[in-house]
Amino acid sequence: MTLNIPKEEWGNFLDDLTKRRFEWTTNLEVINREIGDQMLSDGLPLKGVTFESKGGKRVIEILLGKNTDDHQAHSIFDPEKVAFLADEDDQGGILEIEEADGTKTLVRILEPMPIKTGYGAYWTASA
Repeated sequence: MTLNIPKEEWGNFLDDLTKRRFEWTTNLEVINREIGDQMLSDGLPLKGVTFESKGGKRVIEILLGKNTDDHQAHSIFDPEKVAFLADEDDQGGILEIEEADGTKTLVRILEPMPIKTGYGAYWTASA
């Protein structure tokens, strides 16, 4: 079920999402009628999603990456809608941010990053 987030709750929701899914593997896609679908990144870990509103202007920043050489930053100016569709198991999901012109930014939150230990990688699914 898609959860539409009220504008006055965007900041708290995105902060909470960042804390709960920090370092999870993501895909970042922008869908626009004029330019079509654009995959901006595939497989980068979530570093943060933030919301700021100053002087009547709103911006959402999406930060993904492993290091300074392998990262993606994406800004959405004057977003109109924020929604979240949780996976059936309530682990991952899709964050959808829509602009006034209909452009949609989709952040697919897929799975936790593996934790490297002495003899291999183990997965952790934290809430």
